[in-house]
Amino acid sequence: MERKRRFQTRQQYAEQKAKQSKFQKADKSLNYLIAIVAVLIVATLIFIISRDPAPDNEAQQDEPPANSVADGSEAAEDGQVDEDGQVVKEEDEDASNDADSLPEETEDTVSNSDNPAVQEVITNPNWPVYPTAQTGEHVSTFEKGHIDYEEKLKAIFSVIELEQDNSIVLRVNNNGNAKSAIAVVTSMDKEQKYRVSIEWIDNEGWKPTQVEVLNTLEGI
Repeated sequence: MERKRRFQTRQQYAEQKAKQSKFQKADKSLNYLIAIVAVLIVATLIFIISRDPAPDNEAQQDEPPANSVADGSEAAEDGQVDEDGQVVKEEDEDASNDADSLPEETEDTVSNSDNPAVQEVITNPNWPVYPTAQTGEHVSTFEKGHIDYEEKLKAIFSVIELEQDNSIVLRVNNNGNAKSAIAVVTSMDKEQKYRVSIEWIDNEGWKPTQVEVLNTLEGI
């Protein structure tokens, strides 16, 4: 009887050991599963959190800044938006203002002359002054190569249809006072003949005042 009891006791002990081993394995498996599920849950939460801000950013990008909307409205009210919705700069307005401030250009005035040697007389008060490079007190001179003489020629040729390098300067002389001069110039073939009057403008230079188109050089 004692042997049988001992045998049963050993058998029961072995069965208990086997059951404990099974429970331990089951516990380990369950722990692994719990750990895996926890990792998956955490990974899913991180993924969701990382994607949530994106729509907000896109919405912010789609919405124009409040300042730009306000500026666009002000520009539209001022009439500064073109047909394409682009804001037009005020350069055009400034340019038109500058154009209004410029002196009006007038055409040359052509008239007849009582002098038979003169075909017609041309004048224009808006002929520009040839800007001088002279400084100090002005002294009119008719010496070739002198700066004052060369500036006289520049002013003369600025109002006639001749090139200085392809023409003949017959004479340049005083026209009654130190602030005026008169010159006679022709084309190389002497088909075109002019008598040009100029006057000195203090601190500015020589200004053409009259052009006479000549019929002849006789008596001029």
